[in-house]
Amino acid sequence: MVLLSRAGLRLRCLMSGDNLIGYVANRNESVAAIHKSGSTQEQKDLRETFSMSYPPNNIDGNVRGHTHEFHNAMAEYIEQLQSVEKAIKQIFTAALSAAKGIDLPATYLKDVEEDATGLLRASRYPSTPGFEDATKLLPHSDFGTITILASSEEGLEEIRDGRWYKVPMRKGELHVSVGEVYTMWSNGLFKNNIHRVSKEAKRDRISFPYFTSQGKRTSNPGISLICSDGEEPRFPRVSPKGHVMHYISALTGNDDDRIVN
Repeated sequence: MVLLSRAGLRLRCLMSGDNLIGYVANRNESVAAIHKSGSTQEQKDLRETFSMSYPPNNIDGNVRGHTHEFHNAMAEYIEQLQSVEKAIKQIFTAALSAAKGIDLPATYLKDVEEDATGLLRASRYPSTPGFEDATKLLPHSDFGTITILASSEEGLEEIRDGRWYKVPMRKGELHVSVGEVYTMWSNGLFKNNIHRVSKEAKRDRISFPYFTSQGKRTSNPGISLICSDGEEPRFPRVSPKGHVMHYISALTGNDDDRIVN
């Protein structure tokens, strides 16, 4: 049993052996295991996390006692995010339809993931005074369709044209990132961005990323790439489930395939 704290709030929960639901202690995951850089400074992630799935499952019940209020707050936030996710995916559908010259239903990208699961993580990145090279989360791209991030703390950076730029994070705003599955489904039209949590943050950083399309509750081979007339496919057919299984296995250091479902 381990602790996650912020401003006096202490969470006690258990980590499931089956997926990423529950608590993960500091330095127990590594994005470097998925995005190999060849650097001698590759490290375990400087963060601790608590995660809940959507729709909820029995594993989410591992939260105990005095953490009930926090658990309920996260569950309510996930419910609120469902309408946000739907609206964002309608925007992506419209952009895809216009760019490819294809008449797609307004809810196409949401409909093809009708029974997909999601994952909300409460992540705490501790301050690291005196450690100038302590990048807290190494450069990586997200693996699903989109990520919806809430945070008011600095530290997130994205790379553009070979340079790192700070991402403004203001209270009440949401930051949306494109994941690798959308890049493949759109045949490269949507670009998954490379980002990191840098050493620049002067204090503990708390963030709440919501990863959509973390797999399927039913078996699904994915969808064919969406191409315009005469456009050659650049990627293989892919489903979020297959892509996430590979990611989670590498992230947690397990040899077996695992999936958040």
